[in-house]
Amino acid sequence: MLLSVYMFSLALGGVLLGASLLLGGKDGLEADGPEVDADVDASAELDADADAGADAGHDASKDLDFGGGADFIMWSLTSVRFWTFFLAFFGLTGLLFDGFGLVSHEAITAVLAVGMGSAAGFGISKAMRVLGSDTSGRVAEAGDFVGKSARVLVAPKSGGIGKVRVEIGGNLVDVLATTDEANVANQDEVMIIEMDGTTARVAKVMSADS
Repeated sequence: MLLSVYMFSLALGGVLLGASLLLGGKDGLEADGPEVDADVDASAELDADADAGADAGHDASKDLDFGGGADFIMWSLTSVRFWTFFLAFFGLTGLLFDGFGLVSHEAITAVLAVGMGSAAGFGISKAMRVLGSDTSGRVAEAGDFVGKSARVLVAPKSGGIGKVRVEIGGNLVDVLATTDEANVANQDEVMIIEMDGTTARVAKVMSADS
């Protein structure tokens, strides 16, 4: 029974791997989840009252840190690439150990197969995440944001906080933002002129209608 499962997993993993190679490695589920969430409807969580301002620093810190360990695990588990390598190595390990009778019990083979599949899946996810991040592997600093153009996701209210998206080191990063201008709207292009902790102060460059 388990031998059939291993054979099916290896075949399915091989098909997915071949398809990903033919398609140029595209992975529609890997939009670099935690730090690049397309939260265009985030106005509810960006209320301009004092309580929202207190929570804002924590949310922005998560964006700048590009997610933690739990975020990485969830991001990996929603990735086609993770399951491709998991299935391939799970099936291959099971076939080798079970087919050649290298261990005395099927349960041991199953544990080894799951472990090898998980290691391969998380390993490739980590490698692709590192390759897709800033080449220095460091956390973005305030100086990396100043002078950058950004797109307004949630327009800052007068005296309140909004959200903008900026490209840093090849990654799209969402940061909280304030402005001294009254006519900034969603999808406008702005420039980050100053960073106050984890909140950007922006100035309008071009309206969304232009």
